[in-house]
Amino acid sequence: MRLHRFAVFVTLVACLFSAPPTGAQAAPTKGADAPRGGDSGPEGLLSTFSVAGQRGPITIRAKEMEFDYRTRVLTYRGAVRVTQADVTLSSDRLRVTLDAGPSKRLKEVVAEGDVQITQGDRHASGGRAVFDQEKRTVVLSDDAVLRDGPNEVTGERVVVYLDEERSVVEGGDERVRAVLFPPDKEGDSKKSPGGE
Repeated sequence: MRLHRFAVFVTLVACLFSAPPTGAQAAPTKGADAPRGGDSGPEGLLSTFSVAGQRGPITIRAKEMEFDYRTRVLTYRGAVRVTQADVTLSSDRLRVTLDAGPSKRLKEVVAEGDVQITQGDRHASGGRAVFDQEKRTVVLSDDAVLRDGPNEVTGERVVVYLDEERSVVEGGDERVRAVLFPPDKEGDSKKSPGGE
């Protein structure tokens, strides 16, 4: 149903980081603008959000970028903005952790501080988003809000299980809230909340 479409949208951030970087800089860089290569193949359900089957290059902009060779952690700080095709992720900080092995595979991506994910009229927000490659999960937390046109789902935490194609919205101290507008006769639910 509509809730599944919301949860799938949150996983878009995962597709942005499904491949290891093609290169990294050694020192922090002011005004970093680091293009990154695409992935090696579709992530199943996530590929439905690609443009003409191609996700294209990833561009990351931030005030500062740092790569720690010992811990294999790439950190972007200050007005971070990640774009790929029509998907945008913004946050205060973005941390990408690579596996310690020779493959340099992605281990985890964490966006923190005013996390916003946008694609067209779809929007997700929260205080923190975590993509865990080993667990194959995406977690949007700290007052997660998912919007698709006028439809909205809110909760303390949204957990998306990528391989299981399922998601769970948790309420925390508050209850989960969903406001869903049924589609009109043509299958369009893009009516405004006021019915206009």
